Amino acid sequence: MGLPDSEILHLVTAISRELVCLHESDGTYIYVSPNSENIIGYKAEELVGKNPYDYFHPDEKRLIQERSHQPLLRGDENIHTTFRFLHKNGNYIWLQSDNRLTIHPTTGKKYLHTSSRDISEKIDTEANLALSERRFNTLFHDSPIGLVLTGKHGYIDETNDSFANFLGYKSFEIIGKHFSEISADEELEKNLKYRDEVQKGIIDNYSIEKQYLHKSGKKVWAFTTVTVLRDEMGHPIHYLAQIVDINERKKTEKLLLENNDRLRSITNSVLTQNKQLQAYNQIISHHLRAPVSNLRSLLDLMKVTDNLEEIKEFENHLDEVTVTLETVLSELISTLRIQNPDNYKPEPVQISQSFSNVIQLLKGELKDKEVEIQSDFSGRESIFFSKEYLDTIFLHLLSNSIRYAHPDRKLRISVESFQIGSQTAISFSDNGTGIDLERYGDQIFQLKKTFHRHISGKGLGLFLIKYKIESAGGKIEVRSKPGEGATFLMYFPDGREII
Repeated sequence: MGLPDSEILHLVTAISRELVCLHESDGTYIYVSPNSENIIGYKAEELVGKNPYDYFHPDEKRLIQERSHQPLLRGDENIHTTFRFLHKNGNYIWLQSDNRLTIHPTTGKKYLHTSSRDISEKIDTEANLALSERRFNTLFHDSPIGLVLTGKHGYIDETNDSFANFLGYKSFEIIGKHFSEISADEELEKNLKYRDEVQKGIIDNYSIEKQYLHKSGKKVWAFTTVTVLRDEMGHPIHYLAQIVDINERKKTEKLLLENNDRLRSITNSVLTQNKQLQAYNQIISHHLRAPVSNLRSLLDLMKVTDNLEEIKEFENHLDEVTVTLETVLSELISTLRIQNPDNYKPEPVQISQSFSNVIQLLKGELKDKEVEIQSDFSGRESIFFSKEYLDTIFLHLLSNSIRYAHPDRKLRISVESFQIGSQTAISFSDNGTGIDLERYGDQIFQLKKTFHRHISGKGLGLFLIKYKIESAGGKIEVRSKPGEGATFLMYFPDGREII
């Protein structure tokens, strides 16, 4: 046997989350569902005969009257209202109500039917969310630090004026752009690498120093920290980037590096000059003192003899000593002359043209020796250097290769240029007799040093080459083994930064 309809209605309304009420046309409660205590704290019997206007928030009574109560009595249907209602505990709660007019079929009397639910938690959540959004917007847009919010595909959803001004834009001009459109090309790969790690969940944030593209086209430096915002499943939905302008710091760093380079160059120059002074002292001590001493001895001997044959022999010795003295003085003058800064006149120099000029000067010797030469200057065609210096460098290197060619094989020379960072490098290699660097490595570029007893040499060429290159801020290295030839690597900076 089934339950009576009245009991079914009571059970259903008792467990429902909806507060169902029937009102007189003035609002007085006629019926209140038994679940009222769970929703508004009052038992049904406490409300029957009472008017809900006694429980409405004072600020909303008039609105309810005008926007819900009166329209219902005029025949409007299904009016929805949201209002505050005084809970029995003394606090106001938010109710959302569906209201409609009901007319008795026999008497024609008007009644009001309401179905209400507690939405206080929803209202509080929305209020907190709105407050949070207001706070976020205030912090976001008023922040002195550049802030950018991008979607998971990298398109900019929001930015503040600080970042827009940093790049010379208005905020609306940046929104909708892909971050790659405002990033310098060389920074993209690094940025994408980090983003890939974020998407894979390896990291949640990262920081990099990167360059952005200013609206004017110039590149500007910033320290960027990117934080990922994920959904409930852990998938990235947004990226928040904080961008700090570090242009001034980068300028300072560059200036410090330049000053360090200049200081290093000055230090190297002082060290080189000290070594050169030692070399000059050696020339004066050994190479000049001996001829001068011989001259004095010969002159003293000539004073004490009347023998014509002896005098003739002394005169021959005088000629030999004089030639030796002239040679030493000439070499000393040459080394002093190249140190005069007025002699260094840098200009754009075609490397291939300079090399060809020297080839023509040595054409006869190269042909007689059947020298094979390979050259490739496509890696870097020109340098900012002294044309006279470069010609002299090639002349000394080619002359040395010919002089120290291996007797058992045809001489082969290979020359090429290439770029290393901001420097131009020239490699000069031969398959000659080579140099014992383990024995002579620390003397290779010193003045008046020769390393092949069976071959005559002045020991001046490599010294001059090193000085000419270092005078422009460059450097020279040598790689060699006895019997296997030698390779000279010469590095030339952008001379316009040195001058």
